Amino acid sequence: MSPKTADKSVKTVAVISLGCPKNTVDSEVMLGKLAKDNYMLVKDPAEAEVVIVNTCGFIEASKKESIDTILDVAKLRKSGHLKSLVVGGCLAHRYGDDLKNELPEIDILFGLNDVENVVQQIKGIPLPAHPTNGGDQAHEHDRAPLLPNSLNEATYVYDASSPRLLSTPSHFAYVKISEGCDLPCTFCIIPKIRGHYRSRSIEDIEQEAKNLASQGIKELCLVAQDSTWYGSDRYGRPQIAPLLERLAQVEGIEWVRLHYLYPSRVTDEMLEVMAKYQRITPYFDVPLQHASNRILKSMQRIGDRTLLDKLISRIKGKIPHASIRSTFIVGFPGETNEDFDELLDFLKTSELDYVGFFSYSKEENTPAGVMADQVPEKVKQARLAEAYRVQEAIAEKAHQRWVGQTLTAVVESVEKGEVQGRTQYQAPEVDGVVLIEGLEKPKVGQWVKVEITHAFQQDLVGKVV
Repeated sequence: MSPKTADKSVKTVAVISLGCPKNTVDSEVMLGKLAKDNYMLVKDPAEAEVVIVNTCGFIEASKKESIDTILDVAKLRKSGHLKSLVVGGCLAHRYGDDLKNELPEIDILFGLNDVENVVQQIKGIPLPAHPTNGGDQAHEHDRAPLLPNSLNEATYVYDASSPRLLSTPSHFAYVKISEGCDLPCTFCIIPKIRGHYRSRSIEDIEQEAKNLASQGIKELCLVAQDSTWYGSDRYGRPQIAPLLERLAQVEGIEWVRLHYLYPSRVTDEMLEVMAKYQRITPYFDVPLQHASNRILKSMQRIGDRTLLDKLISRIKGKIPHASIRSTFIVGFPGETNEDFDELLDFLKTSELDYVGFFSYSKEENTPAGVMADQVPEKVKQARLAEAYRVQEAIAEKAHQRWVGQTLTAVVESVEKGEVQGRTQYQAPEVDGVVLIEGLEKPKVGQWVKVEITHAFQQDLVGKVV
């Protein structure tokens, strides 16, 4: 962040962003609006008078992280400069009334519809009286107010005109192409938090891409709850292929990376566009969730094991060098040893490059949360460990195909003589890295050619060509 100079009357503000890249974009819009209104932005919450926590409320672990963060920030009333603690995001949208009643540390709460009103929120907060000099004066303000729009169904979507202050490194940015979801997955609360699926226009996304390119951004990471469904609500049919084709021609952009593809909606049209343009990274982020037909049906996922096998074959047939990432849930209600063995078998036959596993999190107000045969936590953790053990061996074998190949990489970090980067086959923050050797005067954001010399479970080693 690059804070603007402000006079003494302007409050210092820090934003803590939790959860997924989609939440990151919301945080960046808030930062942009604050900077535009001349608030002084600081990275360290201990230096801020106002701290905004943009929460995640997806699964139990993320809810706990959000609550712990709120409580940690509240301690800054004594050890820092904190005067106002502001809480927004998914957890606030989902549990606004509960947070309002149970966490008096919070000064104001806002939901997903009030992201664009962040400045008005802060200006509307009457700063409470708090203990000074170790006094025992009570917290003298009412329970945190909820903004009028906060808990209505989420309808907000940012656009290219929304000011954004990027929090990612200077060479890549996330671009949210749609909001919400209409899929009926029994384990997922996101549709009830983020609302119905709603797409931005192709022209608006293209304009944002041009805006980002003019700022020096070289890589666009497209995110949505389901990117393959992009445009269906707006244009009557999916438009992800035409969108990719437009973005691949934006001057200054080197890589366009696509995240979160629903397996039954990956079309040949999309694969053909991805194969056509070098600027579109041959990278597929397809959350498959499971491979047992019985569990997939219980999850209300569209498709079965046969569809998944065919999808992997179609991707590798169209783009043989493609990198495929996925996520799976272990310990879903009713998952038997046989179901879990089928998942392991799929991992072995599909040879995916990068995989994340989650133990099932029982969420209220979801169909899976009230299903019989909930798997004991001890069993879930054992299966989680076994899945990772199996996948590590698979990934190390799969990555051997890069040894001897010359790939393009972007420098991600330079610390104590170690240079880390990513190839087009690795996404930021979630996948492995390439350790770059022999690069003189390395700079973050620098594009280089490297010959891969070694491959490990997640990471590669390459020397500069």
